[in-house]
Amino acid sequence: MTEFEASAEPLQDWLNGTESRVQESSARLHDLPTKKQELSKLQVFHSPKSF
Repeated sequence: MTEFEASAEPLQDWLNGTESRVQESSARLHDLPTKKQELSKLQVFHSPKSF
């Protein structure tokens, strides 16, 4: 079980960071152009290469 937890730690860190970025960007979305701009930024994080 300890090995699993150790191997899952980088993924958990990535998920926590992604959640923070999404929450921060959501707070700034007041109009459609801003939403589109934030979406394009967040799509970079969606790539599996980000791990």
